[in-house]
Amino acid sequence: MRQTCAPKGRPAVSPAVWRSALAVTAPAGVGLGVGRPAEGVMVAMGALSAVLTDVAAAYRHRAITMLLPQLLGAAGAFAMLAAEGRWFAPGVLPALGVVAGVLAALGVEGSLGAMILLMDAEVAMDLPLPGPLWWPPALMLLGGLSVVGLALAGRPFFRGRAERALLAQCLTECAAVLAPDAAGPAGTARRRALHDVLERARHTGSVGGSVLLARHLPGLLALAETASSAGARGLVADPALVGRLRAEAGRVAAGRAVAGRPGAGGAWPPGHGPLDARLVRAARAAVAPGPGPTGSAGLRAGLSPGRRRAVVRAVLADPRSWQGGLRVGAALLLAGAAAAHWDLRHPYWAVLNVTFVCRPEVGPVTGRALERFCGTALGLLGSGLALALVPACAGPDGALLVLLAVLALAAGLVPALSGTGYLYQAAALATVVLMATQLAGDPGLPLLLPNLASCAIGCLAAVLAGELFGPRHRHPVVARRLAGAVEQAALALTPRHPRTAAPAPYRPGAAVSTATAPHLQLAAARAEFERVRREPPWRQGATARWAALIDEVERTVDTALAPAVPADHRHFDATRHHLHRLATDLHRLATRP
Repeated sequence: MRQTCAPKGRPAVSPAVWRSALAVTAPAGVGLGVGRPAEGVMVAMGALSAVLTDVAAAYRHRAITMLLPQLLGAAGAFAMLAAEGRWFAPGVLPALGVVAGVLAALGVEGSLGAMILLMDAEVAMDLPLPGPLWWPPALMLLGGLSVVGLALAGRPFFRGRAERALLAQCLTECAAVLAPDAAGPAGTARRRALHDVLERARHTGSVGGSVLLARHLPGLLALAETASSAGARGLVADPALVGRLRAEAGRVAAGRAVAGRPGAGGAWPPGHGPLDARLVRAARAAVAPGPGPTGSAGLRAGLSPGRRRAVVRAVLADPRSWQGGLRVGAALLLAGAAAAHWDLRHPYWAVLNVTFVCRPEVGPVTGRALERFCGTALGLLGSGLALALVPACAGPDGALLVLLAVLALAAGLVPALSGTGYLYQAAALATVVLMATQLAGDPGLPLLLPNLASCAIGCLAAVLAGELFGPRHRHPVVARRLAGAVEQAALALTPRHPRTAAPAPYRPGAAVSTATAPHLQLAAARAEFERVRREPPWRQGATARWAALIDEVERTVDTALAPAVPADHRHFDATRHHLHRLATDLHRLATRP
């Protein structure tokens, strides 16, 4: 409980905060003004669903993560309304849950789409409106598209700023790894931060198809490989080169260092040895790459359509994806049946909590369910105080204005608290839902205990389905990632073998597929391990051993890829043999039940 409730950061005020406050509050206020509060609340809930997907910084990536989930949500709402009153109506939501569980296996973007698919379907089921079937989905889609439009409105003015910020952060982290004080635990933390930001930049470029990232990322990956390996070995780089990297990071962030101007910042420091020469070569390719892909070729630089189809086919053919979908469907069925058995008002709140908890990319359901319940209780406590005190202090005329102000504050806190912890974001979400219910004409104070009971039912159903019916252990996933990192490190040693090929000149395209892949695999393994830390106490016994194993694999990979290694072929043979044996042990650990 102490670890769950501890805030992980400070609230961040960003443009997403103002977008959320405006897009959620304005429809509710307009609906009250024209005497149609239910329609206004429906538009506000659609805007809230788009706010929950506003997680990307780059505009291309933002369009994918926000627009596609809104279309899925409209389809889910229409399916629920079309099935109402039919004999198969009770099975529509569990069937959508199975589809959502399979979609969530596609990654972060698929998980966001699955969440909005279920959320909009549940809202449409609980808030029926008179009129044709397409009217409620159209209202929610209108609210979602308003947030999408506001999120993409700055693209003509700030195009490429997010990508440049990512590239500048990569350069800054490379300089931090090469700094003289990067030794011991501080150096390890800096190398991990470098690998994590590289993985974020790679994912943004592959999903959003950014031409800028496609041109700069190969050189950055090679620079990061050299810098990380040198830092792990304690090798000292030229301080002038480290300062030049920091200066180039500022130029990239400001948009002054662009492709085609290789000499914009003057001559690079010559350095004092082979390490500095490699660093200068990689830094030049990272800051001022060659022509690279342009136009439609740049959009295919991350994942080509054929590769995307192959990924989708692999997910559909994987039985674990369908097992995850069946768990979500079973949790929805359990929560809906329990809410109907106890005849709770607004039974969709129970299944809505299942929707928020069952997201595989955010970790085990037990930790997230605990955060969801504690956050909901905190939000209901604050909302109840507001609903009890506002009419007495402001009077009946000013109460609606104050409640709109509370709704705007809570809606703005939803994106602001995303980095603080899900517990606090869940508190803001509970406040938004209760305020919207009050503004729609349903008194909120009598709904406090039913809402809390629905949250408990949804969280327990998610835990039962996710942990008892089919537990998904994260440790095999970590082992597979570590084994992939070790195999890629062994592959990266092959071109250096003196008996097979002479050292080839630096080629950015080759660097992506060989020497830099281990660090990206290690970053993914650490991300999986952070999710393991949030597993229930009965699975925490091996956490310390896995942390030690990750540290050992990181040291092994850094040593194997170090830029200064003996030129004896027996050293390469022994290193590759050790790496292959370690990969075999990790694969055996990954397949252990």
